[in-house]
Amino acid sequence: MSCENQTSKGDSDNLEVVAAVRPFDRSATGWLLGQAVHYLNSADEGAEFEYARVVEVLRRCSGDILEAVNEIFLQVKGGDTSLRWNLLYVLGDVGDENAADFLAGTALNPLPESKDGEGCESARDMEMLVSSGAVHALHRVATRHPQATDQVLKVIAASPAQAILIEAVKVAGELGLREKVQELLPKDDHWILDIRQARHQELYADPEREDGKERGFTPPKSGSLYTAPNVVCCTGKEN
Repeated sequence: MSCENQTSKGDSDNLEVVAAVRPFDRSATGWLLGQAVHYLNSADEGAEFEYARVVEVLRRCSGDILEAVNEIFLQVKGGDTSLRWNLLYVLGDVGDENAADFLAGTALNPLPESKDGEGCESARDMEMLVSSGAVHALHRVATRHPQATDQVLKVIAASPAQAILIEAVKVAGELGLREKVQELLPKDDHWILDIRQARHQELYADPEREDGKERGFTPPKSGSLYTAPNVVCCTGKEN
């Protein structure tokens, strides 16, 4: 099978041959990245082990992995949030020190402006997800290479969007940088330092009601009783 797409221009019979976008086929390291992304998203038995094995191999290719990730980022040109998030996750697990600058830069990429009427999956939300992923990948790199903590502080000092700033402050706290973060943050943002991740042992929900009523399911008072989509036949007006 050909790895190229053929398209025609206008009404012409001439065909233009355009190379298909295959981001993981440019190098051996790129292929390994593709395998890592595959196993990262796989529910198959043994996928976790295979993912860890590919990551270990990628650590031996640390000289090429950053170049391969950067090439794929340039190919997608800001699109495909899921792919970029996955690549950042893999990059964080590989823990290459040379990736710290790239991750900090990705975390600080300008976000699209929010638009009225957009839902919770706007372009801004998607890019914020990628930036947050870069922060947490940087955390894992800094855990292996303490000198990379400077890049975490760089993100905080740049005062990014609040959601990104909160993630960066949380990461810095886990890396033991609380005092340095306190110096960098404006006083109005010091409340972020009090955010912590609770352990599941600390969470407790009391299933018993105190009003004596039995617990049960109350169906909605209105609305459809099924979730299948309705099919409506729309006909246009004839002239």
